[in-house]
Amino acid sequence: MVKLFVVGYPLDIQDSELIEMFSIQGLVHSIELITDKFTHKHKGFGFIEMVDEAGAERAIAALNGKVIKGRKITVKKADEDRAEKPRTFKGNRFHSEEGNSAPRAEEQSFKSKRPRKLVSDK
Repeated sequence: MVKLFVVGYPLDIQDSELIEMFSIQGLVHSIELITDKFTHKHKGFGFIEMVDEAGAERAIAALNGKVIKGRKITVKKADEDRAEKPRTFKGNRFHSEEGNSAPRAEEQSFKSKRPRKLVSDK
């Protein structure tokens, strides 16, 4: 089984329409279109599981970049080992009270300045 990631399809498309498009390229095992848990509307991406590798490659070659109802879809292999890869996050760019770093020079100079007066056009 090969899992494909599909993004960019029209939000009003039916599951059966996507199955029909992909089944031309090979046997489709399952389809999972991601929906919002409150509104139950499509989020615009999902996963399609193909039975064999050759069918998946044909689907990627034929459907990646295709325009459907005015929207360009992207089809690629899903990253199967995503759960094993740790996510990397950038550090917080804002000053933290808990951190050991001293306030920056611009923060010190800002505290010593007087606030501007608001000018009205009356």
